Amino acid sequence: MIYNNTEVLFPVKQEGARTIQQFILSGRYQILSELGRGSGSIVYLARHQKLGEYRAVKLILKQSDSAWKIREASILNRLKHPQIPHIYDVEEDEEAYYIIEEYFEGESLEAYMLQSPFITPDFIYHIISEVADILDYMHQQKPDPIIYQDLKAEHVMLCGDGVKLIDFDIAADSGMKESKFQNYGTPKFCAPEKAQDAVISIQTDIYSIGKLLEEMLGAQEKDESRYLMHIAKKAQSFDLTERYASISEFRSDLTAHMQSEHNQQGKKHLLKKIVAAGSQPRMGTTHLSISLTSYLNQKNSMAVYREKNSSEMMRKIIRTGGFTKEGGLYRRGDFSGMPAYGDGVEVQVPKDAVEILDYGTDLSGALSEEADLFFLLMGSREWETAYAHAAFAKAAHAAGLICVVNYGARQQARRYARICGRTVYCFPLDQNPFLMTKEKERLFEGLLEKYWNCGKHPRQWSNALVRGIGKLCGKRAW
Repeated sequence: MIYNNTEVLFPVKQEGARTIQQFILSGRYQILSELGRGSGSIVYLARHQKLGEYRAVKLILKQSDSAWKIREASILNRLKHPQIPHIYDVEEDEEAYYIIEEYFEGESLEAYMLQSPFITPDFIYHIISEVADILDYMHQQKPDPIIYQDLKAEHVMLCGDGVKLIDFDIAADSGMKESKFQNYGTPKFCAPEKAQDAVISIQTDIYSIGKLLEEMLGAQEKDESRYLMHIAKKAQSFDLTERYASISEFRSDLTAHMQSEHNQQGKKHLLKKIVAAGSQPRMGTTHLSISLTSYLNQKNSMAVYREKNSSEMMRKIIRTGGFTKEGGLYRRGDFSGMPAYGDGVEVQVPKDAVEILDYGTDLSGALSEEADLFFLLMGSREWETAYAHAAFAKAAHAAGLICVVNYGARQQARRYARICGRTVYCFPLDQNPFLMTKEKERLFEGLLEKYWNCGKHPRQWSNALVRGIGKLCGKRAW
């Protein structure tokens, strides 16, 4: 293929990776790499040579069964929404069309759900609500609604400023005479009327968002949202008279349920006491406890660390310097805590503070506490597994038990999870317990939200999304 006197070489696989020879499109866009492929199209990452900005270039071959997809350009040109790609230009040559679109960098919802253990009702609500807002905007277009038709987790992008919807290959104006687009879509997410050649409508998209909601609910570790599943099933009703008639009806039920859930959560008692213990010495129990205390204080939830073991590790840390003393509490940055003073010394803990009790290897002492959460730290090395199994057997029925393996050892965490029959989390390899890293922040945020509906720990979901994206692999964007 020749375009503007430049030969275009399509990507070829080399040792499992796609590569592409750089070329200049229309004298402006330098093609850098391939982003993805669809039916009859390839999406490339490009850079505008003069502006230095990135673009997504969708190449659509001029074949009898795919050239009709150029309709996407006209659809996108009608839609002016910050969460829908902006179209800049359309080019063509003898063999293909080239649609130049806005480039979105982030992770697909599909990738996020596969790799993140922190899929919570609040996260689901925010994602589905944003997707619903985008669809509602499309359905309000005049003179006829635009039907997206291909809603699935793969097409929902989680970006730094929120959710984006991509890939409008088969989006269609509901007033179109042609019906060919009804033959396309992902079967798992397609409404039954598409297979029956019935007329599509906004309810076709409502079916798909119900399917997306159901998929997200299935990604939770625990079934905490029976009524949300009821909403998902109503959206997927085969009988159109029973399915939601509009996105606004769907969103109204969704919002009413979540507000009711939050009101119920507000009635629960607040998080007051957390204990931590290790399966053997040098598991990092003190390190985790200090980090958790710092995290809560950083989030404006008063927390106090209390050393409840005989290691005197806290005194050793205090001697390294950097602390100020107020009464019996030592402060450093966001940290506030005390060493083990013994029975003869009484230190008043602030009334509303969350107590973080570090029991070291004293499992019996930790289990004697009536705590809201119990962190059990286990070793990641092969010779430490016997101690870990014994500790878990002893603490298996503790209220609010959270099993954690040290040094970010994911493979060992999976082994423990199979044996224990529950999720085992990874505390990252970390040098400074007083410094809040993105990895620790994401871990604590997810755990507190997952195990405790506490009004004192509100989640900034979009910021958490950005932090979560940073941990994921295999970026995909357009």
